[in-house]
Amino acid sequence: MKAALTFSDLESTNLSWLCIEPMLTAVRGKDPKAKREMYYRLNEGQQALYLFYSFHNHTQTAAEFYWFSAYNIHELKAWGGIRSGVLYFQDETMAGVLDETGPVLAEAAERHFPASPSDLELDPKLASAICRLHARYRICSEQTIQLMNVWVLAHRESYLELIPWNE
Repeated sequence: MKAALTFSDLESTNLSWLCIEPMLTAVRGKDPKAKREMYYRLNEGQQALYLFYSFHNHTQTAAEFYWFSAYNIHELKAWGGIRSGVLYFQDETMAGVLDETGPVLAEAAERHFPASPSDLELDPKLASAICRLHARYRICSEQTIQLMNVWVLAHRESYLELIPWNE
């Protein structure tokens, strides 16, 4: 399963997203079983993109970053997969941010379980830690996406099929 892209898409700063968007869109709003089935139909690099973007697209604010990180750790059990995925693209910096985030969330879970975005309003110490981590995550995510884009370009046959301009 590969994304159908045009030659002009190869120049996009969102190339890695374009390569996984059809798969994530196909399972949006579906049950976890359908999402797992899609994930297992993908090759290793696509799985790494799938996990990264399924997380990244839900982390625009510090509250979203906190809640969705906790959800991926405690409910989905996908945190290790997200970390492994960024390491697939040799992004040690992002792996470090995720490594720092895990213990903060584990400590927070002792006071706030299940996690809620409103926890940050009630816990200034947690809010400070999460805001710092979220800011680092947002900066690092730009590098992560660049690394993924370069990887996709170097391994196009694993991620995409080029279609003619007129289709």
